Amino acid sequence: MPLSPLARFLARPLALLLLAVALLSTGCGSPAAVDVAESEPVAIAMSEYRLQPQDVRLNGAGERTFEITNDGTLVHRFELRSEDLSRRIALGRPLKPGESETLTVRLGSGSYVMRCAQERHNTLGEYGSVKVG
Repeated sequence: MPLSPLARFLARPLALLLLAVALLSTGCGSPAAVDVAESEPVAIAMSEYRLQPQDVRLNGAGERTFEITNDGTLVHRFELRSEDLSRRIALGRPLKPGESETLTVRLGSGSYVMRCAQERHNTLGEYGSVKVG
């Protein structure tokens, strides 16, 4: 039996919507957290509206070193804040494309937010989490 004009019109968008729902429900696009050993620095690559890795797990509290690299084409600036954003833990300098810096911070057990402090970059997706403990 042939499809009506309305059914033909809706078939493709409906199929794309169902595919998108299936991909999102399986976790596609949600990167797994990266575990970083206590003896290792935390390497973060910043680029246009993305931190890589986006989620980091650290096994122990204490002093940690973050190695920040700007892999993008714009200026980026690393910031680490408390989970509720009320307290700044670290603020790097503005990094031009290709530049790097090292920041050392003391972290207690808990969750933190890392993000780009350049205007609106974090609202466009350039953020992530650090979980300690």
